[in-house]
Amino acid sequence: MQRAGRSLTVATLVVAVSGYAVIVLAGRSLSPADYERFTVYWGLFFACTGVLDGLLQETTRAVTAAQQAPGRPAGLPAGHSVTDADPASGAHPAAVAVGVALGVTALIACTAPLWASSLLPGAGVTGAVLLASGLASYAVQATVCGLLSASGRWRSYAWLISVDSAVRVALAVAAWATGLHLTAFLLVTVIGAATWTGLLLTDRHRTRILLRHRADVPTGEFLRRVGAAMLASGATALLITGFPVLFTVTSRDAAPGTLAAVITAVTLTRAPLLVPLQRFLPALIVHLSRHRDAVRRALLRPLAVVVATALGGGLMAWWLAVPLAGWFFPADLVADAGVFAVLTVASGALAVLMVTGSAMLTVERHGVYVLGWLTATVVAVALLSLDLSPATRAALALGVAPLAGAAVHLAASASPASFRRLRPSRPARPVQPGRAGSSSRTR
Repeated sequence: MQRAGRSLTVATLVVAVSGYAVIVLAGRSLSPADYERFTVYWGLFFACTGVLDGLLQETTRAVTAAQQAPGRPAGLPAGHSVTDADPASGAHPAAVAVGVALGVTALIACTAPLWASSLLPGAGVTGAVLLASGLASYAVQATVCGLLSASGRWRSYAWLISVDSAVRVALAVAAWATGLHLTAFLLVTVIGAATWTGLLLTDRHRTRILLRHRADVPTGEFLRRVGAAMLASGATALLITGFPVLFTVTSRDAAPGTLAAVITAVTLTRAPLLVPLQRFLPALIVHLSRHRDAVRRALLRPLAVVVATALGGGLMAWWLAVPLAGWFFPADLVADAGVFAVLTVASGALAVLMVTGSAMLTVERHGVYVLGWLTATVVAVALLSLDLSPATRAALALGVAPLAGAAVHLAASASPASFRRLRPSRPARPVQPGRAGSSSRTR
């Protein structure tokens, strides 16, 4: 966990700074109309990748469980699944990722005529093609990230997510410097999803071994669990990336521009805590998987860190958010200090839900995991529909709704059966000489 922390700390700083940098560069490069189209496209892409992050989460859990199974043969090298000794016994996450990529491509191709031209006037075809390509590639990238996490290759994982973000910034800078317009920023949005190909080129042998890892369950069960994780990840993406959309849709009577300052505050306050936490989730799942018989106790430290960070961040936002935001945004997009502080603390509630959700994945309570996220989404929509000020509605939706979902997770954890030691996988057949590949231990 300490090794993961050192690598991921640097990587998450790169991710957080890069996201802000791209948004600022787009604002300085594009016309207001094109900037609005870009932000919608940016939100759409990352909401969809949020759904696909279910692949990352379930791959991390399933491969970690396979590697730690009690029936692991003594001769099987570290970094290889128990099911590597019996190829037919476990799902192949890399193969599943390819199937998901093809499905995503087909879905976008079939639905693009319904939304592309209205979403991106004048660039609908280009946007749809880039979206399909980017999401297909991200399906593989999410799986590769899950495999790296399960194998303890934290440096490679950190390198991948750092380059993903840094490439976007480099292209955004180039687009800004050369005066390129909307199409260039659409490419900037999706290009990072191809970073996994760089890992394949620079470390081909170990990456091929990595892609052969298998899950602890058969393909059908793995697909069911991936589907549940994707459903919950979709709810996550809707509450995080898609929150401005929810906020706008539930504010039909708001005059144009009256929501802009609150939306900007939401965007600025959620990233410092939630973006790093999203990148640390694979490490958290691995940590909880190693304490499956005492998950509630293992949750205490992550939850304490999340709550303390949110409270400390709220205090810092009270003093620093307004002057910092004023450097990058016009005055009519900057909310007052109290709004920044409250929304920063509220982001901690969503972080709590992400942590408790990871615990549900670890103990294989996938149905409860999904139910918690769906509960949070429904409560958020209900709170956003109240007849209150925009800032109050946003604070309630972000601060109360996730706690309702976390309560569902924690209520399930009250049952001792929820945290029973998982049934050991059936013993694999003995490894024959030459069957096991080379190790894929941490660099």
